[in-house]
Amino acid sequence: MPGSPALASAPLRVLFYSHDSYGLGHLRRTSTLASALMRRMPNAAVLIATGSPVATHFVSPPGVDLVKLPSVTKDSVGAYLPRTLSGSLELTLHLRRSLLASTFEAFAPHLLVVDHQVTGLHGELLPVLEQARRSGTRTILGLRDVIDEPEVVAREWSRPDVRRALAEQYDRVCVYGSPTVFDSRREYPVPPELAARLTFTGYVVREPPPPAVRPLPAERPQVLVTVGGGEDGGGRLQTYLDCLTLGPVTWDSTLVLGPLLDPTAGRHIKRQARLLDGVTVHAFHSDLPRLLAESHAVVSMAGYNSTAEILQSGVSAVLLPRTFPRREQLLRASRLADLSLVQCLTAPDARSLRSAVQEALSRPGGTRAARGLLPLDGDERLVALAAALLDQPARRPAAVAS
Repeated sequence: MPGSPALASAPLRVLFYSHDSYGLGHLRRTSTLASALMRRMPNAAVLIATGSPVATHFVSPPGVDLVKLPSVTKDSVGAYLPRTLSGSLELTLHLRRSLLASTFEAFAPHLLVVDHQVTGLHGELLPVLEQARRSGTRTILGLRDVIDEPEVVAREWSRPDVRRALAEQYDRVCVYGSPTVFDSRREYPVPPELAARLTFTGYVVREPPPPAVRPLPAERPQVLVTVGGGEDGGGRLQTYLDCLTLGPVTWDSTLVLGPLLDPTAGRHIKRQARLLDGVTVHAFHSDLPRLLAESHAVVSMAGYNSTAEILQSGVSAVLLPRTFPRREQLLRASRLADLSLVQCLTAPDARSLRSAVQEALSRPGGTRAARGLLPLDGDERLVALAAALLDQPARRPAAVAS
């Protein structure tokens, strides 16, 4: 398939893959990396192939565009199924594989950066990885700080296609975290042939906002409550509202519901919030770092991006981790609690959550120690690694024809 003259003249073409089945985390992390790459290489052409159902809710970084894959989600037992497209999962996967293959062929990237899924959703990326090896495209696999419990990862990585991809089809594997929190080399069955290509980059987090200019300081402490995309956050939001009804509180609250919260649950939360003093509700907010900067404490799920932004902000945090379909959030929150950086509550009732919020407000800047303990510039480190990798001798893809 012929490419455009604009692509032919681009000095660098980068394709990011983000499978996105649950929540917002993969797309947000990938967008942060794409932004960092464009800051260093402003003439690059960058595509993000994503299955996120809310991909268009976010403004793409300048110079970056999206290829939207049909979305999937998970059922009550954690199995994949089409999110909105009628028909079977097999049809959805066939469409996704075809779109990925044609995108790779037409775009002919110099660099492919894969987020989290070693071989893609149900192996959909295997043909692309094989073509990348044939064409000389450089490949990076990016893994979040915690994937899941070690036995789950051992089972997933024991599949022959995954072991082969880890051993042969990635030039580098980057862990977007720190061994101080979770050391993947010790906790997971990293193949010996992969060890030399595995690097910890630190946490990938958006640049902090400039200091806000306020005409007057807030009269009462501000507590931010966020549940990521919101797909399974309704119960936590309800528990927080319940904790406010136990008696007068000394703080104001801002709730961010998330774009994936069930609409009926969202309407119920809003109706309850209107009956309480000092509670503001946003269905969605694109600038969580700004809200964090204006808060004295935060109650949040323990997804990768939310946690990284909380650590960067220095705000005292109460984390309410998800435990299904993966225990990734629980592991992350509990390890950070072991380092005395956050509070971790796995199944709080209204009274225990209220007590935790009061404690967080009594310890302003509770996560500030993370700035000296954990690297929070993973986006810049990943881009530097990619630049060095591209400078190494390799057979580059042929120029895209005009």
